[in-house]
Amino acid sequence: VEFRFIPETESLVYSFTQRELDVIQPPPAPDTIERLRGLESAGAEVQVKPGPVWEHLNFQFGENNRNPESLNEYAAFRQAIAYAINPIELAALVGWQPVTSMLRPEVEVEGPWAQYGQDLDKARGLLAQACAEAGRDCQSDPPRLIFSTTSNADARPRIAEQLQSDLGEIGIDVELQLEDSQIFFGETFDDGNWDVGWWAWVSSPGAAGSVTALQVVDPDAPPPAGSNYYRWGTPGSSVADDAVDRFRDILAILRETVDPDELTALTSAAEQILAENVVLLPIGARSVVGAVWADKLHGYEMNSSRAGHTWNIEFWRRIDL
Repeated sequence: VEFRFIPETESLVYSFTQRELDVIQPPPAPDTIERLRGLESAGAEVQVKPGPVWEHLNFQFGENNRNPESLNEYAAFRQAIAYAINPIELAALVGWQPVTSMLRPEVEVEGPWAQYGQDLDKARGLLAQACAEAGRDCQSDPPRLIFSTTSNADARPRIAEQLQSDLGEIGIDVELQLEDSQIFFGETFDDGNWDVGWWAWVSSPGAAGSVTALQVVDPDAPPPAGSNYYRWGTPGSSVADDAVDRFRDILAILRETVDPDELTALTSAAEQILAENVVLLPIGARSVVGAVWADKLHGYEMNSSRAGHTWNIEFWRRIDL
């Protein structure tokens, strides 16, 4: 087996088209995938699967929220946003695979966020409910949302523009404040100085991986000791309700139990709490792409997890020799 490291996507794909390479794992750009699929009639096989990196929209509940008019504390407001956007179209916009679970995004199963889907009438009704709860006349004074994420690559700015358009349809004035990744994942991230944000987490397999995923929203673990950068339910949070208490209790049991059935039931219940309260909103898993000249090599089966593409290399075999 000979491994070649080709950093430029164009060179990598060109070498594959010339059959200088038998297997490649290119970046998941939609135009790259389309170009590779154009080779299928010549004997290539292209596999596209969701990977372990999942992108999500999220809310800041801490005291340092940069938007003094934020309505994040109202569940109806967060639910309105969940119904205002089309997660499938949003993921497809940048070539991601839509996901409805934060526990195993690389496994194509229906998760608790599947209850949402674009329904503008329902979104407008929920927004009106949130405005009433806040004692605000949102007809004359539309709610303002500040959206922050990284500006370095193309995908997230495109997502930001689409969100601005979708949320504008239900009467939310979205201001985009995109930042260089060093700033966003530096002082902004550490200080909780955003309103509505966007970034990615990386999932891990198995029950332990599910518990680890849920712990990023642990009410008792704000940064720097923990990973609850959202500050949901943490000291000083704008949200402290029964949902936070139930989630905290479930996490406490998860850290102690080793019973597989109990782990499955509890992780599912904890994720359901996060989905019903729209603490965050998983949108898409970054695609993982594998291309092989199937008329030359048999046995290749792409693995989109951290195991990598060579996970079963002992079963690969050449058929042209």
